[in-house]
Amino acid sequence: MKKRNTGAFTFLAWASFAFALLAMFIGIYTLEESLSVKGYYAVTALYLTMASFVLQKTIRDNQDDEGERTKRNTKAFTFLAWAAFATALAAMFIGIVNLNQPLSVQGYYAVTALFLTMSSFVLQKTVRDNKEDQDLEGKTDAIEFRE
Repeated sequence: MKKRNTGAFTFLAWASFAFALLAMFIGIYTLEESLSVKGYYAVTALYLTMASFVLQKTIRDNQDDEGERTKRNTKAFTFLAWAAFATALAAMFIGIVNLNQPLSVQGYYAVTALFLTMSSFVLQKTVRDNKEDQDLEGKTDAIEFRE
């Protein structure tokens, strides 16, 4: 069976996520604002990260469950996943637009937030693909062993 992700791609997914998260929190740490403003960005960055993971999982579950009798996610949960993602993204960019810093600093946070969002989606998909491939490989080995 052919695996969907190479070891290099898996490493890159983890590395880009770690780098994006680190870049965001280095930026927050060095931001010349009050602790409450830094806290706002830290909480919003974590919210955006988690909402990205949940949304990607929800979309994939719903796609995998098409045509199935039982679904893993209700329509209400799917709505909440989209609402949480939209809220987190809006909260981050409202904060960035209202940040009393030069445009270059605002741009740093905007690009880092988008990088963190995208790397969260990619990492969640990669981890899930690798787990499914591992499970399928185990089933294939068990079938071959019985024959």
